Amino acid sequence: MVNILSVKIALLSKDEVLIDDFNDSLRDHEISNYNSIDNVRHENFAVIAVDADLFDDIDTMQFYLSKIRKKFKALPILLILREKDLEVIDLEWFFDDFTLFPFRGRELSTRVQRILWDRNLIDDANIISLGKLKINLKEYSVYVSNKKLDFTYKEFELMRFLVQNRDVVFSRKELLNKIWGIDYIGGTRTVDVHIRRLRSKLGDEFNSIIETVRNVGYRCVTLE
Repeated sequence: MVNILSVKIALLSKDEVLIDDFNDSLRDHEISNYNSIDNVRHENFAVIAVDADLFDDIDTMQFYLSKIRKKFKALPILLILREKDLEVIDLEWFFDDFTLFPFRGRELSTRVQRILWDRNLIDDANIISLGKLKINLKEYSVYVSNKKLDFTYKEFELMRFLVQNRDVVFSRKELLNKIWGIDYIGGTRTVDVHIRRLRSKLGDEFNSIIETVRNVGYRCVTLE
């Protein structure tokens, strides 16, 4: 079962109905409401939610989103839009995700959950997180920066085994027996081929997580 850790969220809005609905949808979190970006202080917020109706026009919105990003650096921004805003909003602006108001069902909580998941603020026994690399044991899936990678079953099992046994060196034969079984008639070169595929799919940022130990085998190294 997923446990979303209670976090602080800043909400910029003057709309009383929106503020009430926002708090009702995220009652497990600590919400601080502000009517101006100038009033927001650094309080270890996990997310800043910004009501687009707080601004007079699109140019003003763009300016203040830039100002928020400059002030709070990498802190994720959730933009709250109305239907009318969809025609003019630019996805290149300084926000990480958006949701529509009135909020529909669990959309708001799902959007926030996605942001928290990306920041490793969700506790789930089925998810192994190494920075932006996440392995979902229940889904048999691997994500890098929320992008799902195309892994075969054996590639996933090899990745899972190495990550769950970080810093332990395994010989090719040991990996072959663990992942393919002792009755597998193929050679240890199978392991090398799958390691090469894993590194290719993980990309430049994470391919070094699987380290070759010369004359021995492979291990998953702990990320700093």
